[in-house]
Amino acid sequence: MEENKEILLALGRLEGKVDALFQQQLRSQDDVDELDKRLRILEHSRGLLWGSCTALAAVASFVVSYYKP
Repeated sequence: MEENKEILLALGRLEGKVDALFQQQLRSQDDVDELDKRLRILEHSRGLLWGSCTALAAVASFVVSYYKP
């Protein structure tokens, strides 16, 4: 009977540890998802900036070559 109690106690501790690991994994996944979202926004903004700069440089080049004497 004492042996059964020890086994049940060990199983309860093991279940608690597994639940804690599961919760920690869920929090880590949420953090990764949030970082992925922030990185996607940053990369999109950078792409818009580079595209705008390229278009501005093309227009400036055209204007300079058009008004060149």
